[in-house]
Amino acid sequence: MAARPGRRGGALIEAALILSVAVPVLLGVTGIGVRLGRTLEGTQVTRDVGHMYALGTDFSLPGTQAIARTLSRDFSLTASGNAVLILSRVVRVFQTDCDAASVPTCPNLNQTVFAQRLIIGNAGLRASAFGTPPASSIDAAGNISSANYCKLSSLVASGFDAVLSLQQGQSAYVVEGYFSMPEVNLSYFGSSGGGFYVRFLL
Repeated sequence: MAARPGRRGGALIEAALILSVAVPVLLGVTGIGVRLGRTLEGTQVTRDVGHMYALGTDFSLPGTQAIARTLSRDFSLTASGNAVLILSRVVRVFQTDCDAASVPTCPNLNQTVFAQRLIIGNAGLRASAFGTPPASSIDAAGNISSANYCKLSSLVASGFDAVLSLQQGQSAYVVEGYFSMPEVNLSYFGSSGGGFYVRFLL
């Protein structure tokens, strides 16, 4: 027996209502899966580079920067790419440091300061959560002289003490990563895509 026109119309309305919910949910689940995979990849890249950096790998060299780029499969760690890694070595200034650097007044005494800063990738994507040392204080290898970090307030790592307290002779290696993902737009679920930030301290 053929379905009456009214029933066919009702079935179409029901199908339209179901699809109006099911399709965005399906796309959202797919987007969440892609974002989760890329988040895990970015976290792993940041962790791996952090371990190498803490073990003494010189990331000021093009060859070692190429290793970091190879580790990042879905993100481009180039000057115009969609990711950036910010590498910092942080120390606390003690009077012995100032004496050795011939800075007897020691303006940064007991402050946590940057002793090195290197950037791999697109520096314009995000700045470090702890501040940005002036380029004039950083040499070609990313190093900052003790004479500078003992006296220049611009080299203080803002807020670092709240994360990790360093003792005399200790230093911390910090790698911060930011990974842009504008193509993974989940605005239907309250997320505009964008990117994510991750950091490791060693």
